[in-house]
Amino acid sequence: MTGPTDGNGATPRLPDREDAMRLVTTVLAERPHLPDRLDESTTLDEIGMDSLDLIVVFSRFEDAWGVPYSEEETDWTVFDNLGHLADTLVARARAAVREPR
Repeated sequence: MTGPTDGNGATPRLPDREDAMRLVTTVLAERPHLPDRLDESTTLDEIGMDSLDLIVVFSRFEDAWGVPYSEEETDWTVFDNLGHLADTLVARARAAVREPR
């Protein structure tokens, strides 16, 4: 797993909810059809988020933290809101650390 270190330059630090929300809101703010003001209670439906937007979020999370995603995970309809998406990203990162390579 890549991503920021623990401060000592050694062990990669797992992302927390704040990290995931920052990534989600930053990525989505770059999408031209989505509003700039987003928070954890924003529903994906109210901002018109679709599977392509979700793929971009997952791809950027993979780039930042080294956590791969699968096509099955890109169904945006399973997420209640952006907070739920952030929690899922954090859980996925924690699971990736435990998965055998």
